Amino acid sequence: MEIRIPPSLDELPLHRDKVEKVCRAAMEDPAIVGMAIGGSVVAGSPDVYSDVDLRLIIEDGAFDEIFNRRDALAAAGGRAIAAFTGEHVGFPELLITLYDDLVHVDFAFVRDSEWPNFSETIAPHAVLWERDNALSARMASREAPSPTDELVWLEGRMWTWVWYVHSKILRGELYEALDGIQYMRNRVLFSLLAMTRGMPHAGSRRAERIVGDLSKEFEATIPALDAESCARALQTAVA
Repeated sequence: MEIRIPPSLDELPLHRDKVEKVCRAAMEDPAIVGMAIGGSVVAGSPDVYSDVDLRLIIEDGAFDEIFNRRDALAAAGGRAIAAFTGEHVGFPELLITLYDDLVHVDFAFVRDSEWPNFSETIAPHAVLWERDNALSARMASREAPSPTDELVWLEGRMWTWVWYVHSKILRGELYEALDGIQYMRNRVLFSLLAMTRGMPHAGSRRAERIVGDLSKEFEATIPALDAESCARALQTAVA
């Protein structure tokens, strides 16, 4: 089987080396159907600070057994100084790994029956290797998500989030209000602006590119730890 590493990793030898080593280790297990990569590597804009987003697609019946060996698979890429699962970000089947050379790799373990039906709001994915063209064929037949779906999702939630944050300001729970305003800026405002500019959305990551000439307007959505400032920032976000 051929490993198809994106050319954007050619100038990042530490990242590329880890991807190749993990691919070769995973190929040894017939229960692993294939692997894919996402994030900035596929978007074509990684740098030395970029993490590596890997997907390991596993036969459903072998999923638990493979996931229980996740540390061994990660170790194929080098010596990890930290490795923990992603319950705190809502993905318990994600292994977040930091290596001793400070390369960060996220290993997402995906059941074969669920590929590629997981959310890919940040960037598309590219297949690194596969058995019998199984992954590529399903990716090719998958319908692209509709922007309308995202707009309906945001519209159905935004105004309740505004009410929630406003109630926290009135109650004096300003740290909670700060978190809520930041969440709406990242999840809603940056998302809408990215749509209008035809750019990928990744929360506040690389938001400077998306904001561009609207930096002053978006700066007004960043409040101080003060009720009046939080209220103004919330009003600006609504506007």
